[in-house]
Amino acid sequence: MATEPAESRGHKFVGACFRSRPSSQRFLDALQTYEAKYPPLSSSFLAKELLDAGYRSGVVDPRLPIYLEALLDAKRLDLSTLLSFIQPSPPEDGTAFSSSLLDAGDSAKPSLQTVILQLLTRKIANASIREDSELFLFLKSVIPWMMYFPSSIMLGFLVSATLGCPVAQEILPNAKANKFKASFGRSLTPLIGNLSQTNMQLAGTLNYWQKHYQLHDELPAEPMDVLGSEELGALTFQDSVMDHEPINTRAGLYIYLNALANVPTLVTDLILASFDILANAMYRTEPSQSITILRSFVVNKLPAFLNNYTAVIFPPLTIETCISQALLRIDPAAFPSFSQMFDLLGKNGILSETRQEFLFACALHQLIPEGSIEGLLGDVPMQSLPASGRYAKNELVAHCTANPARIEELIAELENMEGNAGEIAGALIESFSVRLKLYFSPCVSSLTIGRSTKIKVCPLV
Repeated sequence: MATEPAESRGHKFVGACFRSRPSSQRFLDALQTYEAKYPPLSSSFLAKELLDAGYRSGVVDPRLPIYLEALLDAKRLDLSTLLSFIQPSPPEDGTAFSSSLLDAGDSAKPSLQTVILQLLTRKIANASIREDSELFLFLKSVIPWMMYFPSSIMLGFLVSATLGCPVAQEILPNAKANKFKASFGRSLTPLIGNLSQTNMQLAGTLNYWQKHYQLHDELPAEPMDVLGSEELGALTFQDSVMDHEPINTRAGLYIYLNALANVPTLVTDLILASFDILANAMYRTEPSQSITILRSFVVNKLPAFLNNYTAVIFPPLTIETCISQALLRIDPAAFPSFSQMFDLLGKNGILSETRQEFLFACALHQLIPEGSIEGLLGDVPMQSLPASGRYAKNELVAHCTANPARIEELIAELENMEGNAGEIAGALIESFSVRLKLYFSPCVSSLTIGRSTKIKVCPLV
């Protein structure tokens, strides 16, 4: 009887896994059992077979990223190999690909490249790169992607996460690989320039890493004695710089200044910047307390602030339109849909819920109808509006005055991400102020002598 070829046998194994759909651990156990009986499957073979079986007719099987992540965690597959396998063939005319392949707004049917880039971004943000060689190998595999997709936001997030990982921050500032830095910088510069038109904050982050690591497209030149040479014109290079139209930014004071005459732009950029700041805090692995504060701002403060602008947004635009446009542009790796949350970003579950919490808070403040949440979210929502409804500060103060035990309940509710924290905080402050005045007023008396008033404290203190 003829022996079955190893490739055919491995092909059948991968196909059986997708048909039976085991969990990630059971998949690894099955692979270990298979390799105990037959020769081990190479990393490249596993990657190719999984990608072929898990991506059919333009649809990504939800199990594909789960199995790929399991192989990455088990060190059976490395990041650069996976990235190279999903790289499209270079265009015959030498032009770049459209960024829509990676940045398509239709989150219900993302491309294979989008799903894998999201997975890689999350793994790198969670410090999966631990060796110098692994870092340089992955950065080298990113270079062709920057050449083919020089305006992709999704790719920008992957590059930002890689340059900001702990190994990069330790190795790249002191690395002497000038040729590599020049090659990488030559591809990075156009990406930064294009992103400055669409995502100013991300472009600023990449620009910082480029300067910090000296990732320039030219080797450093010898220092020139400008004052002692005839090239004094170098001191007046500013005269040759052409002015360009101002670019609308996405964070901080510039959002307000650039959008004074365009309220919908202001609202959209403010929502976008709030989510960007929260995503960057996650990528920088800031303490959980800081992330919770930023998340509370997005859910509890932002909807209440946006309420001030509902009266000055005129048809056909609505506040719901602004929210929809902003959510289409946020970082999908940090704020995935629910299907992606379970399949891709299970370890970042806290941030995965932020989009839903924000939308329900907007519905609570009557910025959008509750029925619009499912369409904006792209999934069936897994929570509902709070049963107690929207709080009013004066009513809460009255409740606390009548029932002091209510104060303890409200303190516990401050941590809820429902959109009521602002009214709760205001009510608690006022309630404490009233109670302090009532407590100390018997202990203070005034003594008037002529036109002057002296305060004296009673003996009870």
